[in-house]
Amino acid sequence: MKQKLGLVMVFMLLVVSVLSGCGGGNNNSGNEANSKSSNGKEVSDKPVDLTLTMWGSESDKQVMEKRLEIMKKTNPNINVNVLLVAGDYDQKVQTMIAGGTPPDIMMLAENYQVYASKNQIMPLDDLIASNNLDMKERYSDDIANIMNYEGKFYGLPDRAGAMVLFYNKDLFDKAGVAYPSKDWTQKDLLEAAQKLTVKEGDKTVQWGYYPGTWWPQWMQLVYQNGGSLFDENNKPTFDTPEVRDALQFLNDMSFKYGTSPTPVEIADMGNIGADPLFAQGKIAMETTGFWNIGSLSKVEGINWDIAPVWGVTNAFFNGLTITKDSKHQEAAFKVINALTTLEAQMPIIESGQDAPATKAALSSDAFVNAEYGGKKINMNAFSDSKLYNQPLNPKRNEMMKIIDDKLAVYFSDKATLDDTVKQIQEGLDKLYK
Repeated sequence: MKQKLGLVMVFMLLVVSVLSGCGGGNNNSGNEANSKSSNGKEVSDKPVDLTLTMWGSESDKQVMEKRLEIMKKTNPNINVNVLLVAGDYDQKVQTMIAGGTPPDIMMLAENYQVYASKNQIMPLDDLIASNNLDMKERYSDDIANIMNYEGKFYGLPDRAGAMVLFYNKDLFDKAGVAYPSKDWTQKDLLEAAQKLTVKEGDKTVQWGYYPGTWWPQWMQLVYQNGGSLFDENNKPTFDTPEVRDALQFLNDMSFKYGTSPTPVEIADMGNIGADPLFAQGKIAMETTGFWNIGSLSKVEGINWDIAPVWGVTNAFFNGLTITKDSKHQEAAFKVINALTTLEAQMPIIESGQDAPATKAALSSDAFVNAEYGGKKINMNAFSDSKLYNQPLNPKRNEMMKIIDDKLAVYFSDKATLDDTVKQIQEGLDKLYK
């Protein structure tokens, strides 16, 4: 009897042992083995290997790898392989997804909604909540919502520099014009541009402002006017007074007031673009992104600074997303969460590559008091900027082609405003029917 009882006890112990081994701390997203940490939270005790895709240069990759080393301080079990994608980024990552080898984390920008609409990246709301991430604490409201699609967060913004106004201080001083401020209006811009435009005989040798035909420059005027490209029902609203006034304003600056170079004048200067023309002192103001700071810091003999754009503007951003088919979604979120902390955003600032996305980083002494080319500039211009809700949608690329094709003709003064606006509205109505 004792022998039978002993056998039963041994059997039961074996069953308990097997069940304990199979009961696992496995989660649905990553299948990593887990144990309890001292604070009661689940932590992985097994190494996890992830892949992160990004675009950029080798130096961009090096900055990311430096940031991932910071991430490992709090997530030592997570290893991230950085894949720098050269060429057509979207085509190559789509090939990875279609081939069943998706990355775990993808850097995405304006077209993230294309991936979201195809269910290729996952909404992060549940992970944000379970990891106690306070989006309002980490980001300003406009940046926090920049990767929000159909009411859900699909990415954590990583870099998000607003478009700012670059101005030549010496040219302003010479013309007796007060430096620009965030309190300016479109009228103030025009009046300053008129005073800053210089002619020698019939030839203009210095222009007040370079608007160009790039979408951020005309689109911001639309939203400053109180307009938008879509109504609350997501129907196109291009043929509106707000859009017409914005387009007319830009064209008038070139063809009525002569304060901005025309396409012909730009061609005569070699089509070199706004940034080089500003560096040469041929234009007194331009609106562009953070990248021009690094370029100007290497130019000698130009006294420049930046200011927030008058009224609302847009941000040039990218964010970190998690693929729907990642087998390690929880671990992937720990990575992107860690990368958007202040400490992990510092290498972005230290490298001078871009403006970080988070409130803490944008207001940090390292960012605000950074020097470029041996001089301090108004880096508060980025945090002082107000962003409009960009009309991002899964058909954005097709939308912009319809708009750009027609506006290129209009901004060359070879089409009427009425025809241009009506034709674009018709094209958008067909696209979004």
